[in-house]
Amino acid sequence: MSKIKTKMVVYAQKINKQKVAQTWIFYGLKDFYISFEFEDANKWHEYSTFFCHQGLEKICKAYLLLIEALQYENLTGKQALDRVDKIARGFGHELQKLLGLLCLKGVLSSTDISQKYEGFTGEELIKILEKAYIESRYPVPEPIHRKYPVKTNSSLKMSQDPIRMTAPIKISRKIALKILVKIKSDFSIIIPQKKASSKIADKDWKRFCNIFFGENN
Repeated sequence: MSKIKTKMVVYAQKINKQKVAQTWIFYGLKDFYISFEFEDANKWHEYSTFFCHQGLEKICKAYLLLIEALQYENLTGKQALDRVDKIARGFGHELQKLLGLLCLKGVLSSTDISQKYEGFTGEELIKILEKAYIESRYPVPEPIHRKYPVKTNSSLKMSQDPIRMTAPIKISRKIALKILVKIKSDFSIIIPQKKASSKIADKDWKRFCNIFFGENN
C-alpha cells in the first residue's frame, strides 16, 4: 500500500523546465556516446552519423522546450508529461528546421551553421545528417552518395559516401556543445554529465566526457 501512495505522490508532482531540459540533454549525450562507440570500433560508420543526428536533435529540443516552459510548468503528472511530449513532437525531426529556430532565437549564428569541414559546407553537412537519419536504417532509391562522384581513370563509377565520413559528425558535436553552453548561460542550468547507463564503464564515460566537453571547446 505504501508503494502505491509513493507513486501517486510522485505522479502528482509538477515538473520544471530544468528537469525537462536535463532529461533531454541526458538522452542526447547518450546518443553522442553511442556514436563514439561506433567510431572506436571502426565499423558501421553510418550509425555513428545517425546517432549524432539523434543527439543533436534532442539537444536542440532541450533548448526549445526551455523556451516553451510556460506551457507545462503549471501542470502536474501525466498532463505535464503529455504536454512536453506534444511540444517536442511538434518540432519534428528535421535539423534544418530546429537549427533555424535556434538561429532566430539568437542561440546559434549563421557562422555556427555554415562552417566548413573536409570540403563540405555546413549547410551540406546538415542535409547529410538528415539523410543519415533515413539511409542508415532503410534502403532508398537515390542514396546521397550518388551526388558525390569520384573521378577515376577506371570505367567503373565510384563515389564517396559522406554519411560514413567524419565531417557531419564533427559539425554535429560542435553545434551541440554550443547549444549546451547557451543553455547553461541563458538559464543557469547545470549540464548533466552523469553516466548514461550502468552498462557503461566509468572510465569509458569519463573518456567520452573529456573528449566531448574538452576537445570541442
